[in-house]
Amino acid sequence: MDRYKNLHLWMIIPFVIVQIGIFNFYWTSVSSKTWEIHFHYWLVTFWYLLVIVQPYLAVNGKIVNHRTLGIFGFLLAGGVIFTGLSILDIPLKLAAAYDPGKPGPPVSFYYGTLVVELISMIAFAYAVTKSILNRHDVKEHSWWLVCSVFYMMAPALGRGMILFWRTILPPEDFNPILVLISTELVYLPLLLIFAAKFGKIKHQALVIGILLIVIRFLRLPIGSSETLQDFLKMVILW
Repeated sequence: MDRYKNLHLWMIIPFVIVQIGIFNFYWTSVSSKTWEIHFHYWLVTFWYLLVIVQPYLAVNGKIVNHRTLGIFGFLLAGGVIFTGLSILDIPLKLAAAYDPGKPGPPVSFYYGTLVVELISMIAFAYAVTKSILNRHDVKEHSWWLVCSVFYMMAPALGRGMILFWRTILPPEDFNPILVLISTELVYLPLLLIFAAKFGKIKHQALVIGILLIVIRFLRLPIGSSETLQDFLKMVILW
């Protein structure tokens, strides 16, 4: 258990990274955001805060509080999933507004992003489910919850990287590959550091976290399928 006594402090790191990444996307235009985005932002934020507070309660002997908050936490996770699914139409709207005459990523990027974010939501749901099933095994329970945070990190971190590269590069030189690479150069080392710290280098949850990187790098070829594009428009916009 010594590995986990400072887990609550470690979990502040991904929380801060995500808030920095999403800040410009959300707070600079907060009044124009739809209710789905507001709900999703705050539910994800509360989830990150929950994964900070819960280990603090556990290591300080407040087990009753920990278990009570955990019940609400799993309801919160359901809200994260529901609101995440409700905003999957955003990449489709961006694809519909795509103008090949303007600088920016190809239309396949938006369709691929939809698929990537859907898979990330599935991975998050799986991690939460595994944490419930392993609630009597402290190490397994904790690690799955830690990884649930990582599975949700890339969208916010990626938006932060978009702002970073657009700030330092002229529009014609902006390339989504830069965003993908720089995002993973933050995500992967941090995930591996956490895995090493908590002795989970060979754990299934780490493998899933790495597979999500592969899927994110494949978003362009995935999104370039016209059959997939038609299917996504039919399912998401029905």
